Amino acid sequence: MPPQRILVVEDEEAWTELLHVWLQAAGYVGVRFAVTGARALELAIAEPPDCILLDLVLPDQSGMEVCQKLRALPALCRIPVVLFTGHSREKVLGLQNGADYFVGKSEKPHELLATLEAAFRRRESEEGILRKGALMLRAQDREVRWKGERVGALSPKMFVLLHVLVERSPQPVARADLYRLVEGTEEPGLSRALDVMLNRLRKSLPEEVRTRIANVKNFGYVYLDVPEK
Repeated sequence: MPPQRILVVEDEEAWTELLHVWLQAAGYVGVRFAVTGARALELAIAEPPDCILLDLVLPDQSGMEVCQKLRALPALCRIPVVLFTGHSREKVLGLQNGADYFVGKSEKPHELLATLEAAFRRRESEEGILRKGALMLRAQDREVRWKGERVGALSPKMFVLLHVLVERSPQPVARADLYRLVEGTEEPGLSRALDVMLNRLRKSLPEEVRTRIANVKNFGYVYLDVPEK
């Protein structure tokens, strides 16, 4: 599932070093660290992360206060927050203040990594995100990303066309099905409309992505995670 941007808010050096090792080994490369609540808020506002790992006890304010402030900001209010605690009472207070998940500090990374995966899956589901290899499609704003870089936003019809091909990959999709899903009607006989739309779609994508959309002779089209040679 990586790459994902994670903000770790923790002032205990030994625990921070351990988290750095675990997250790096799991493939999370976009990890930033803050030792105070104020610094965490600065970093989150400047570049919103995909998830926040938050300690309860910080030098300048409590993790609960940080969580409250995050939830009060429209740009940050939906970011998953994982609170470091194993106590039932603190979990209740955490829920009341906007935390989403809870993980106790442990010598093993399994619970933390599983919680992160669950948080990212839930967020992607809510935002209508579809991934296939290094390609990411987000239905919310028709955004396309390749290897983490924003390609752009497609037109509604081109986005549907690409989404269907990627969603059904590696199975090919019949021409008639593609046209019906995109246009909402049956394709008229001898029409070249679908081919024209496919060509426009290809031109809107990076070369590494467009070469993955292949024609299946006498049938339709397919998106291949590995490009044709």
